[in-house]
Amino acid sequence: MIIKEKRFPSSDGKHQLYCKIYEPEGEPCGLFHVVHGMVEHIERFDGIMRAMCENGWVSYGFDNLGHGKTVNDDSELGYIGGYKYLLADVRRFTAEMKKKYPGLPAVLMGHSMGSFIVRNTVTDKLWDKLIIMGTGGPNPAAAPGMLLLRAEILRNGERGYSDFIEKMMFGQYNKGFQEDDMLAWLSTLKETRDLYRDDPKCGFRFTLSADRDLVTLLRLCNRKSWFTRANMNMPILLVSGSEDPVGDHGKGVEKVYKGLKAAGKDVRMKLYQGYRHEILNDACRDEVIADILAFAQEGL
Repeated sequence: MIIKEKRFPSSDGKHQLYCKIYEPEGEPCGLFHVVHGMVEHIERFDGIMRAMCENGWVSYGFDNLGHGKTVNDDSELGYIGGYKYLLADVRRFTAEMKKKYPGLPAVLMGHSMGSFIVRNTVTDKLWDKLIIMGTGGPNPAAAPGMLLLRAEILRNGERGYSDFIEKMMFGQYNKGFQEDDMLAWLSTLKETRDLYRDDPKCGFRFTLSADRDLVTLLRLCNRKSWFTRANMNMPILLVSGSEDPVGDHGKGVEKVYKGLKAAGKDVRMKLYQGYRHEILNDACRDEVIADILAFAQEGL
């Protein structure tokens, strides 16, 4: 395969997205777009993009605004500037790739915060299949949480931080895990947690405005109207660890599945029993990759 790095203008008009593109040496069979999660970066998805490329898929993704090598300097880590830019960047880059590779089927996959991004983006008919990984369902605390966020932004500014908000949003993630490790919720594998902890492009703080962007994305993709959108008539795969706190230990993922099923969508779900948030960085990774490849290739 050929692995390329590329810069692509963000829709915010201020940044150049850092992109990774994996091209198979032979004739490609499709396009596979990965959208990463909160406080991480696209190079953490090297394994899945290599595996898909080895099977003929042009695989690609980029560091979202406020993340990785897309920032102009480290002071910008954790500041996005508006959730709509995240959605527009995903649309624009896939549109660019479809120009280069016309006529190929396109699959979109988002993990964690990336799952909220793709759920809000996929209605644009650019893609033929959707993979939703490590997602969350409707959260009754989102509406009052938004009110608190607005108050904290008034007090601390768009680029400010709030220990209170961070504890409210993420403070329960480690509940129920036995390891004496604040990252236990990420993976059952200590090596995964250590790599994340030692990565300077992971685990930084989100600004208050970025927290607002995250909550907005979550609320939008869990509205009743989202499940019934006519443009989403495509095969959809939901995958998550059964012990992932983002998905309320499977309960939130099941709510998304049932909502899509009730709306008549072509949806299937798999929960990987005993595994946590980063199923591509857990002991089930080979099974997850095999399931994603099988889903992408189905019907080709």
